[in-house]
Amino acid sequence: MIDAHLMLALAEGFGESPVRSLLAPDVEPEALLASPPAPPHVSPAAAARLRQRDLAARASEVRERAAARGIHVLTRQDTGWPEGLRRLPDAPLVLFARGNMNALNRSPSATMVGSRTPTPYGEEAARLLARALAGCGVTIWSGLARGVDALAHEACARSTSTTVAVLAGGLDCIYPHEHEALADDIVSADGCLVSELPPGWRTRRGHFIRRNRIIAAGTPATIVVEGSLVSGALRTARFAAACGADVHCVPGPWLSERSRGCHRLISEGASIVEGVRALLQSLGMANDSAHAALRLTLSADEQAVLNLLSGGPRPTDLLRRESGLDNGAFLRVLLGLQRRGTVQRAPGDLWCYVEAP
Repeated sequence: MIDAHLMLALAEGFGESPVRSLLAPDVEPEALLASPPAPPHVSPAAAARLRQRDLAARASEVRERAAARGIHVLTRQDTGWPEGLRRLPDAPLVLFARGNMNALNRSPSATMVGSRTPTPYGEEAARLLARALAGCGVTIWSGLARGVDALAHEACARSTSTTVAVLAGGLDCIYPHEHEALADDIVSADGCLVSELPPGWRTRRGHFIRRNRIIAAGTPATIVVEGSLVSGALRTARFAAACGADVHCVPGPWLSERSRGCHRLISEGASIVEGVRALLQSLGMANDSAHAALRLTLSADEQAVLNLLSGGPRPTDLLRRESGLDNGAFLRVLLGLQRRGTVQRAPGDLWCYVEAP
């Protein structure tokens, strides 16, 4: 039967709650369309859609509409299908993609998600981690949302790395609208935009949950940078864990609402992100790559302090004088390097550069 996967996807309906029986990994679209299930195996609405006589014509229209907008249609049978999605219990039947589809299976890769309204602490952590990952050539998957998602995509778009943005609506209806330019930058930088929904479909609240399961399954590791207890980032992390992916969380101030989600995930067994270098090593990045990526995240002042410490330990007062920084700037630099695990304090008020193991 022609376009059976797309026809079944249209019959499934792209609703806010996926029809799991129609998205099962072992489903055979041709057989299901030839002998449609009835309630209670599927909802009455899904049963009615499965019996619509114009499914083939609608599938053809969707393909034509997508092609006119430069959007590719991928099904589970295509060789370019993201391998990570094959382990998802309710994987999409089709994906709509714009850009370089090779990015969907590029390795190494990792997912980065977090708050749409991060604190300054969260913004700094997201930028540092995203720049380090991009500097190591990691393809970052995220959801093109405001906040942490946008910071992750921007880091890749401004580097030689690629990024995959998974949208909750049609690829011709970029949401949020202010990220239309960022979406174009992603495609121009050899990245890819992906959606489960056909062109013309606008984002609804429940679509974000559908989108999150794709982001989570797309890569072998998910990194969470801030999120409340009810945030979509937590759902994404739990989808990832259910698919067997590693979950890494940035800890934060214990009184911060934005940190409570990460702390909950850590209590459930997620790994703690202790610094840029530690994360890179846990993701299997080689030490030389980790060093190169770390340098990309450093400011000029931070690099100057590290250069001083590369000659051996220095007492605090001498290090401050040699750096030429005022007291406040010096302390900010030192604490930032300590938080990354790049320097440590030794007995006798000495500061030391920490070599990677």
